[in-house]
Amino acid sequence: MSKLRIFYILSLVFLGVVIAFTVFKPMATGGEYSEVQREQLLQAEDEWIIQFDIMNHEGRDINYNIEVSIDNKLYEQPVLVLDGRKFSYIHHIRRDMVGSGDVGFAVYKEGEDTPFEEVTYHLR
Repeated sequence: MSKLRIFYILSLVFLGVVIAFTVFKPMATGGEYSEVQREQLLQAEDEWIIQFDIMNHEGRDINYNIEVSIDNKLYEQPVLVLDGRKFSYIHHIRRDMVGSGDVGFAVYKEGEDTPFEEVTYHLR
């Protein structure tokens, strides 16, 4: 057999294996992760409202820490979210609370120094 024919047959076998894995074993979903969904900033007559959901897809119960910074004042809320569940967070910000106009929030997983979600709003 020539080398070209062997290479051709091996290429077809490889292609068949790749197609078989695609059909019979779909790509992995990524498994364990946390995410923030439905993030909203609502403006009312005399306040702003921050609202979002924390979704826990980690495969275990997770403690989260939510930090909201308003005019260099920090508000913290620890929360336990059970596996496969969500936690809805709402924070009201009165207009007289906002000095410089910068409002930020960050969501941390327990034991981590870096937030997995962080947003800053510039309110005026």
